[in-house]
Amino acid sequence: MAEANGKPIAVAIDGSAPGWEAMETALYLAGLIQRPVDVLTVIQLRKAGYFAFIDRHLQEESEAYAKQLLAEAEGRGRKAGVEVRTHLLESEKDISEAIITYLEESEPVKFLVLASHGHGFIGRHILGSVTERVIREVTVRGLPVPVLVVPATAGE
Repeated sequence: MAEANGKPIAVAIDGSAPGWEAMETALYLAGLIQRPVDVLTVIQLRKAGYFAFIDRHLQEESEAYAKQLLAEAEGRGRKAGVEVRTHLLESEKDISEAIITYLEESEPVKFLVLASHGHGFIGRHILGSVTERVIREVTVRGLPVPVLVVPATAGE
Protein backbone atom coordinates (compact mmCIF):
# COMPACT_ATOMS: atom_id res chain seq x y z
CA MET A 1 0.00 0.00 0.00
CA ALA A 2 1.39 3.43 0.92
CA GLU A 3 4.99 4.11 1.86
CA ALA A 4 5.10 4.34 5.67
CA ASN A 5 7.23 7.48 5.87
CA GLY A 6 6.22 9.01 2.57
CA LYS A 7 4.68 12.42 2.33
CA PRO A 8 1.01 12.25 1.34
CA ILE A 9 -0.46 13.80 -1.77
CA ALA A 10 -3.09 16.40 -0.88
CA VAL A 11 -6.12 17.13 -3.07
CA ALA A 12 -8.92 19.64 -2.54
CA ILE A 13 -12.41 18.75 -3.78
CA ASP A 14 -15.68 20.65 -3.95
CA GLY A 15 -18.02 18.16 -5.59
CA SER A 16 -17.68 19.62 -9.09
CA ALA A 17 -16.77 17.44 -12.08
CA PRO A 18 -13.33 19.14 -12.34
CA GLY A 19 -12.81 18.51 -8.62
CA TRP A 20 -13.43 14.79 -9.08
CA GLU A 21 -11.02 14.79 -12.04
CA ALA A 22 -8.37 16.24 -9.71
CA MET A 23 -9.22 13.53 -7.17
CA GLU A 24 -8.81 10.78 -9.78
CA THR A 25 -5.46 12.25 -10.83
CA ALA A 26 -4.29 12.32 -7.19
CA LEU A 27 -5.36 8.69 -6.71
CA TYR A 28 -3.57 7.62 -9.88
CA LEU A 29 -0.34 9.37 -8.89
CA ALA A 30 -0.58 8.08 -5.32
CA GLY A 31 -0.88 4.55 -6.65
CA LEU A 32 2.23 5.03 -8.80
CA ILE A 33 4.44 6.40 -6.03
CA GLN A 34 2.82 4.50 -3.15
CA ARG A 35 1.61 7.44 -1.07
CA PRO A 36 -1.60 8.11 0.85
CA VAL A 37 -3.95 10.86 -0.30
CA ASP A 38 -5.19 13.58 2.05
CA VAL A 39 -8.55 14.76 0.73
CA LEU A 40 -9.55 18.27 1.76
CA THR A 41 -12.95 19.87 1.52
CA VAL A 42 -13.84 23.23 2.99
CA ILE A 43 -17.01 24.54 4.61
CA GLN A 44 -17.22 28.28 4.31
CA LEU A 45 -18.84 29.65 7.45
CA ARG A 46 -20.98 32.61 6.51
CA LYS A 47 -23.52 34.60 8.43
CA ALA A 48 -26.80 34.80 6.54
CA GLY A 49 -28.47 37.31 8.77
CA TYR A 50 -29.56 38.19 12.25
CA PHE A 51 -31.23 34.87 12.97
CA ALA A 52 -28.97 32.25 14.48
CA PHE A 53 -31.22 29.38 13.41
CA ILE A 54 -30.72 30.28 9.73
CA ASP A 55 -26.95 30.33 10.16
CA ARG A 56 -27.06 27.00 12.01
CA HIS A 57 -29.25 25.45 9.31
CA LEU A 58 -26.90 26.61 6.53
CA GLN A 59 -23.90 25.26 8.39
CA GLU A 60 -25.61 21.88 8.99
CA GLU A 61 -26.44 21.62 5.27
CA SER A 62 -22.85 22.47 4.34
CA GLU A 63 -21.46 19.90 6.79
CA ALA A 64 -23.80 17.18 5.49
CA TYR A 65 -22.76 17.87 1.89
CA ALA A 66 -19.06 17.93 2.83
CA LYS A 67 -19.39 14.59 4.66
CA GLN A 68 -21.02 13.11 1.55
CA LEU A 69 -18.10 14.30 -0.56
CA LEU A 70 -15.56 12.84 1.84
CA ALA A 71 -17.40 9.49 1.97
CA GLU A 72 -17.39 9.40 -1.84
CA ALA A 73 -13.66 10.18 -1.80
CA GLU A 74 -13.01 7.31 0.61
CA GLY A 75 -14.95 4.97 -1.68
CA ARG A 76 -12.95 6.06 -4.71
CA GLY A 77 -9.73 5.53 -2.74
CA ARG A 78 -10.75 1.99 -1.75
CA LYS A 79 -11.61 1.21 -5.36
CA ALA A 80 -8.19 2.51 -6.48
CA GLY A 81 -6.37 0.64 -3.68
CA VAL A 82 -5.05 3.89 -2.20
CA GLU A 83 -5.19 4.97 1.45
CA VAL A 84 -7.39 8.07 1.72
CA ARG A 85 -7.41 10.32 4.76
CA THR A 86 -10.19 12.90 4.82
CA HIS A 87 -10.09 16.39 6.29
CA LEU A 88 -13.13 18.61 6.76
CA LEU A 89 -11.86 22.18 7.00
CA GLU A 90 -13.78 25.30 7.99
CA SER A 91 -13.14 28.92 7.12
CA GLU A 92 -14.81 32.18 7.95
CA LYS A 93 -12.77 33.92 5.26
CA ASP A 94 -12.37 32.12 1.98
CA ILE A 95 -11.77 28.55 0.90
CA SER A 96 -8.21 29.19 -0.26
CA GLU A 97 -7.22 30.43 3.20
CA ALA A 98 -8.37 27.14 4.78
CA ILE A 99 -6.31 25.14 2.27
CA ILE A 100 -3.22 27.29 2.87
CA THR A 101 -3.63 27.00 6.65
CA TYR A 102 -3.85 23.23 6.30
CA LEU A 103 -0.62 23.19 4.27
CA GLU A 104 1.14 25.36 6.87
CA GLU A 105 -0.04 23.39 9.91
CA SER A 106 -0.14 19.77 8.73
CA GLU A 107 2.64 17.34 8.07
CA PRO A 108 4.54 18.14 4.86
CA VAL A 109 2.86 16.99 1.65
CA LYS A 110 4.51 15.69 -1.52
CA PHE A 111 2.35 18.02 -3.61
CA LEU A 112 -1.12 19.52 -3.79
CA VAL A 113 -3.55 18.65 -6.58
CA LEU A 114 -6.23 21.19 -7.53
CA ALA A 115 -8.78 21.37 -10.31
CA SER A 116 -8.36 24.23 -12.75
CA HIS A 117 -11.75 25.43 -11.56
CA GLY A 118 -14.75 24.31 -9.57
CA HIS A 119 -18.36 25.37 -9.49
CA GLY A 120 -19.45 28.51 -11.31
CA PHE A 121 -19.77 30.03 -14.77
CA ILE A 122 -16.70 32.25 -14.69
CA GLY A 123 -14.56 29.43 -13.36
CA ARG A 124 -15.19 27.43 -16.53
CA HIS A 125 -13.53 30.10 -18.65
CA ILE A 126 -10.54 31.18 -16.58
CA LEU A 127 -8.43 29.70 -13.83
CA GLY A 128 -10.66 29.29 -10.80
CA SER A 129 -10.37 31.93 -8.12
CA VAL A 130 -9.63 29.43 -5.32
CA THR A 131 -6.97 27.69 -7.39
CA GLU A 132 -5.40 30.99 -8.38
CA ARG A 133 -5.32 32.25 -4.76
CA VAL A 134 -3.81 29.00 -3.47
CA ILE A 135 -1.05 29.12 -6.09
CA ARG A 136 -0.33 32.77 -5.29
CA GLU A 137 -0.28 32.21 -1.50
CA VAL A 138 1.94 29.12 -1.74
CA THR A 139 4.41 31.29 -3.65
CA VAL A 140 4.10 34.42 -1.48
CA ARG A 141 4.44 32.46 1.78
CA GLY A 142 7.31 30.37 0.44
CA LEU A 143 5.64 27.05 1.20
CA PRO A 144 7.62 24.07 -0.10
CA VAL A 145 4.55 22.59 -1.79
CA PRO A 146 4.44 21.96 -5.53
CA VAL A 147 0.93 22.51 -6.92
CA LEU A 148 -0.43 20.38 -9.75
CA VAL A 149 -3.39 21.98 -11.55
CA VAL A 150 -5.57 19.46 -13.39
CA PRO A 151 -7.37 20.96 -16.37
CA ALA A 152 -11.02 19.99 -16.62
CA THR A 153 -11.99 17.75 -19.49
CA ALA A 154 -15.56 16.87 -18.54
CA GLY A 155 -18.42 19.33 -18.85
CA GLU A 156 -20.28 20.40 -15.75
